[in-house]
Amino acid sequence: MKQMKLWMHAAILIICGTVSMQAETLRGTVKDAITGEPLIGATVRVVELQGAAAVTDIDGNYLINISQGGRYTIESTYIGYEPSMMKEILISGVKEVVLDIALRENSTELKEVVVRPRVNKESTVNPAVLTGGVMLSMEEASRFAGGANDPARLVMAFAGVSGEADGSGLSIHGNAPERMQYRIEGVEVFTPNHYNDMWNAGYGLISGLNSNVIGNSDFFTSTFNANYSNALSGVFDVKMRPGNNSKHENILQLGSAFEELTLEGPLSKKSNASYIVNYRYGFTALISQLGLVDTEGDQLNFQDFSWKLNLPTKKAGTFSIFGLALLDKTHTDRIDLKDVHSAYDASNFNGDMTQLLAGISHKIHLGNKWSWNTTAAYNMQHIGVDNLYYGLERDANGVLKTPLAFEEPETQYLFSKQKQNEDRLLFNTELSKQITGKWLTQFGAEYSHRFFDLKYSSVDYLYADPSTMKTYTDMKDDTGLASAFWQNLLTLSDKFSMSLGVAANYFVLSDDVSVEPRASMKWQPYNGGSFSLGYGLHSMVEKLDTYFYRDETGRLVNKDLGLSKAHHLQFSYSHKFTDNLNLRLNMFYQYGFDTPVGINGSTYCVTNRFYAYTDEPLVNKGNTRNYGGDITLEHYMSHGFFGQTNFSLYKSQYRGVDKVWRNQLYDRGFMFKILGGKEWMIGKNVLNVSAKYSIQGGLRYTPIDVEAMRANVAAGIINDDPIYKENEAFSKRFKPTSVVDLTVSYKINRRKVSHTIAFEGLNILDAEAPQWQRYDLATGEIRTDKAGISLPNIFYRLDF
Repeated sequence: MKQMKLWMHAAILIICGTVSMQAETLRGTVKDAITGEPLIGATVRVVELQGAAAVTDIDGNYLINISQGGRYTIESTYIGYEPSMMKEILISGVKEVVLDIALRENSTELKEVVVRPRVNKESTVNPAVLTGGVMLSMEEASRFAGGANDPARLVMAFAGVSGEADGSGLSIHGNAPERMQYRIEGVEVFTPNHYNDMWNAGYGLISGLNSNVIGNSDFFTSTFNANYSNALSGVFDVKMRPGNNSKHENILQLGSAFEELTLEGPLSKKSNASYIVNYRYGFTALISQLGLVDTEGDQLNFQDFSWKLNLPTKKAGTFSIFGLALLDKTHTDRIDLKDVHSAYDASNFNGDMTQLLAGISHKIHLGNKWSWNTTAAYNMQHIGVDNLYYGLERDANGVLKTPLAFEEPETQYLFSKQKQNEDRLLFNTELSKQITGKWLTQFGAEYSHRFFDLKYSSVDYLYADPSTMKTYTDMKDDTGLASAFWQNLLTLSDKFSMSLGVAANYFVLSDDVSVEPRASMKWQPYNGGSFSLGYGLHSMVEKLDTYFYRDETGRLVNKDLGLSKAHHLQFSYSHKFTDNLNLRLNMFYQYGFDTPVGINGSTYCVTNRFYAYTDEPLVNKGNTRNYGGDITLEHYMSHGFFGQTNFSLYKSQYRGVDKVWRNQLYDRGFMFKILGGKEWMIGKNVLNVSAKYSIQGGLRYTPIDVEAMRANVAAGIINDDPIYKENEAFSKRFKPTSVVDLTVSYKINRRKVSHTIAFEGLNILDAEAPQWQRYDLATGEIRTDKAGISLPNIFYRLDF
């Protein structure tokens, strides 16, 4: 009996030991933020847990076993470097938490000052940035309501950034979405949104980027450093994360709107090589049939695939092979007769888009604090669209007889055809050196060679003879854009820093050169408070079809257009009330010049571009101005709660050759957002509820000349494009629109698998924003059309 008790005690000890070995795992590397070299002997500890600490090995690796899942603060220290504080890191579930920590060399003597730890929420990934940018943490941002694994929708929560309920196009401070730039792994790419440029420039439905694959990235809204060229409103500098190099991990998500699979793991544990791949398939047919969404006849089917192979070597540095592919198809079903009130209602839009990015990057430490990054890539975007209209019944003289009646059931009339094919070869190289503890320098160059095949044809009015179709663009050629930069960060004291740089851009097509100074400073007069000021001159190339419009004689009248340019000025103030409550105030002014605008009485300006093609002659004689301010109050996650509210007030205008200031299309005037959430740890399980409310002013619009439209219809001329009162261009504004997003998720953590059941509702109240006006053929009056989609995604996710 005594022996039996001993065996029972032993069994209990073994079971307890097994349970303890099932601890959560935190691991990663500690490296120099500039060179990426591993720091040997750095200390990493979990602040809330006694004894939960580790020292990095010869490769900079650390590993900490944690007995109880939860949210923790991770602190890292190393002699001669600023301490790092990573707050509210969730360690729970079957998926390993891999936390790579970048420490910055201390710029002051330890005897002079007590070095404060650098908190992860207070700095950008790019170490030379002092103002105009924020870091987007994927783990933090994934808690935002309505994120849909889409980084573009996540940044819509930021102050000064507006978007639509039915798209991922980002308008910053009243600029058009196409004025901003996306970068992936160091090179400029096409806006990686599904259906990008098919309806209007720089827009799209949802981003092809996926937060399951993306790592912490930088988002810039003004005065961005000299590293970033060819953008006028902002830059989204996206980094793809490497896969887990120690164990295989998988995610399977099945939902009403998206299905996706993510796989990652080691390729070779000896070399620490890893892979990560993600595939997603989205559609509207199922949710439309289930009655969850009214797509109004638009059938959207899209796929995307992203990957990254991380291949470190012993002496030759680290190689990465990465890519992103998007495949989109859209078709408009014929709607019911009772819903046809305009020619647009009887339209049929058939289109497809293919986008591909494939590249290889290399990073190597050259010793003595030198780091060298190089990326070569291929990027393409091919778009084909046919715009057709079902016939409306007319009499023998071509006069509209019964506006609500179709001709033959399947009769369709071609109105326009467009092809936008562009292929780019990209190359970027950048060197960084921490010359002293007070001086960091970065310099490099980028070249993009662009091959294009563009064609746009259209008839003058609906139901015209197809043989009368006019070709506005028909060009197959190539050109290039080259840039070089030099940026320096000078830490003059523990309270004052400056960042000085210059960029130079050369556009081969128009033989145009732009030299652009960039400067910023940051002053921290007291602990928790800072002032910053930034200035930059920026330029960008317009969409290539802008340069190849042909007039009635066939001449390329826009081919000599140069770069569009703008001066940026921004002032920022930040104050921390507590470690978790932060106030930020931004004031900005942007003055654009050499902006392409219309001639011969036209009020057109490229900053108001809404449709995919330019079809008129332009000159570089326009100006723009955008000015205003943002205020943000943010509560970082603490005790399971997080929240943010921000308000923006701004004005955006343009003027053409007549020197009259007018409102820009995206001059919404104001926007207000409030979001928050609460997380509960229920044993090892996690319940999360988050919501976001936003309201913003409507888009600007030009009134329609009703009498002129009535006269056209009476004469038998039916056209979907209204006749506008050009002397009142963008003088009106649609009513404000408010949107509510809601996410509720419950994650069940088991030893080898985690289950998540969630409702992720984008625009759950089905709000529709007024977007344009049309002439109603039935009433002879003007009608306001609205756009917006409520996208409820009910999904089940499996982590294993």
